[in-house]
Amino acid sequence: MRLATDEAAIVNNREIPDICLQHMTAVMMMDKTVTFNSAHDKGRMKDPATLRERDKVKLILDDQLERLMPLRVAIVEVQLTDGTHLTERVDNVRGTPKNPMTTEEIVAKARDLIAPILGTPQCASLIQRVLNLEQVKDMRELRPLLQRI
Repeated sequence: MRLATDEAAIVNNREIPDICLQHMTAVMMMDKTVTFNSAHDKGRMKDPATLRERDKVKLILDDQLERLMPLRVAIVEVQLTDGTHLTERVDNVRGTPKNPMTTEEIVAKARDLIAPILGTPQCASLIQRVLNLEQVKDMRELRPLLQRI
C-alpha cells in the first residue's frame, strides 16, 4: 500500500483495529469484506491467522502522494502466489462526491450498522422510510423506528 506520508502515519500499525491499515487489510483478505464488527474486533488483532496475513501487508510512505494532498490517493499493489502483479490507484475515497456509493452499498452499510442495534425488521422499515423520505408527512413518524423496542 502506498499512501501520502501524513496519512500513512495515522494508519500505520495502530493498536486500534479500525484505523490500523495492516490489520484492516488482513481482515479484508481473510473475510472478503469488512463489517463494523470485524473492524472493531480488538481481540482479532492477536489472532495468529490474522497476524500471518497482516505480516504480508507493507505500507510505503510516498512523498509524491503527499504533494497531491488534499486529494487522498492510495495505490495498492498485490503480488499473487502465481507471480501475477496487480496494481490499483484510487484517487477518491469511496463514499465521497467524486466516488459515490451506490444505493445498494449505502443500504448494506446501514443494515450492517443498524440491524444489530434495532433488529432486522425495524432496520428494514427505517431504511425504507429514509429511502422514501419525500413521502413522510411528519418527521415524528421516524421516531419509533429510531428507538429500540
